Amino acid sequence: MEGINWTAAKVLFDVAQALFMAGVAFYVWWTNKHRATGKAIAEVNGRIDDLDKHVSRIEQTLDNRPGYSEIEQLRTEMATMNRGVAELAAQMQSSNSLLNRLHEYLLTERGKS
Repeated sequence: MEGINWTAAKVLFDVAQALFMAGVAFYVWWTNKHRATGKAIAEVNGRIDDLDKHVSRIEQTLDNRPGYSEIEQLRTEMATMNRGVAELAAQMQSSNSLLNRLHEYLLTERGKS
């Protein structure tokens, strides 16, 4: 039985140790590459908060907009008001013509006396 070649065993152990350390270095590099840092997470959280505020403002604006039924109701009310204004205009015109005739009458009657 031969003795153990300690030089060969040491070389084999050194190669295994170097491969193991290269594996650990690669693992650390890979995890650091894909790990989100606290600063990156804070930036993303800030952007998400800004986006959430923007979406909330848009939702509030859309909730406060009138719907089709409300717009139709406004149109109906405006048409009713337009008819009322037209009636008032007609009454004012007839009152104006009456006042003009009364004025003419008073001017002519005063001139005769």
